Amino acid sequence: MFHKSGLIRRTLRNQKRKRRLNRSLASVHDYWDWSLDLGGRTSPILSPGTGDCFVWFVPSWANVWGGGHYTLFRFANHFAKKGTRQIIYTYNKAGRSADALKAELNAAVPNCQLEVVTDIQLLPECSIAFATTWQSAYFVKAFPFAKSKFYFMQDFESNFYAHGTASMQANNTYTFGFPAIAGGNWNRAMYESFGGRAEHYVFSTDRDIFFPSSKEGKVKEKVSRIFFYGRPSTERRCFELGIASLAKVARSYPDIEIVIAGLDIEDCLPFKATLLGSLSLAKTGDLYRACDIGIAFSGTNLSYLPVELMACGVPVISNRGPHVEWFCRDMVNSVLVDPVPTAVLQAVKMLVEDLEIRQSLVDGGLAEVAQRTWESEMDHIYQYIQRAR
Repeated sequence: MFHKSGLIRRTLRNQKRKRRLNRSLASVHDYWDWSLDLGGRTSPILSPGTGDCFVWFVPSWANVWGGGHYTLFRFANHFAKKGTRQIIYTYNKAGRSADALKAELNAAVPNCQLEVVTDIQLLPECSIAFATTWQSAYFVKAFPFAKSKFYFMQDFESNFYAHGTASMQANNTYTFGFPAIAGGNWNRAMYESFGGRAEHYVFSTDRDIFFPSSKEGKVKEKVSRIFFYGRPSTERRCFELGIASLAKVARSYPDIEIVIAGLDIEDCLPFKATLLGSLSLAKTGDLYRACDIGIAFSGTNLSYLPVELMACGVPVISNRGPHVEWFCRDMVNSVLVDPVPTAVLQAVKMLVEDLEIRQSLVDGGLAEVAQRTWESEMDHIYQYIQRAR
């Protein structure tokens, strides 16, 4: 019986290893002939009408409000208002129907004019195909029915991985020759370092959602609530640094409430906190306005959180680095710290104890976000596309 149990355990371990290997191999991308996926079709399905047709190659989403997805939906819908046809093609639909995905878009995107396609054989000839992730860039590279191809690049994705297969394959896509639309000038510089050409947009906010509690953005006398953007599943958002830092903050300031949102997490933290999980975009503005300090870290390109916090009149703490400092300026519109808990605690201490510094940072943040709107940034990118195609 002992030997039989040992054999069963070894068999189960081997099966698990095989499944892990199969998953790893499935994640490796290659060049291939798309005619195999197109059912042998060699001629395009013609788009109706005479206007431009743009196809966005997009991974399926768990949360339609996720920053990366919602941004490209925002851009695509803005381009639709220019008289273009906009198709969201989900290349890994994960069992979800086009109707279900379309219903989510309709609920999230105001006046949504986007189409959803999940069957590759239904993709028509298009004016432009957009890669939106490094994985999708391989699909776009081989797609035969696009007159032009662009890279909608929101982050330098090879930094998401340890140096290895995935990071090399991501870097490889930056050499495909697609004109790029980059989120921020740091991201643009990273793409151009591979020899490509790009234009960038600057992050903005929905002004109907993100605005200060008072017209002047006057801060409260006392800090009573600190917000932290916590996403443990997204390594680049530095969840561990935030939790280690907030443990020190909680010990030093036990009367300050700590609020964490961004992803549903188990309540096993080393301090008391209010956990709000994943929120829709519309709900985040009210949350931020109820907080007195906002903490949001990033190991790669800046997230939207510091920008949205600034627009709500909240002083921001983030980390140093060119990937953040292209927007966040230390002691002008934010406090930038070394990535160690003691430095974060010192920044919190300064903001708790110095109302004038808090007010100065809020004033700087509001002045920064007032310089642009999403509409102006999207118009800028649309004009770039017309020149670069």
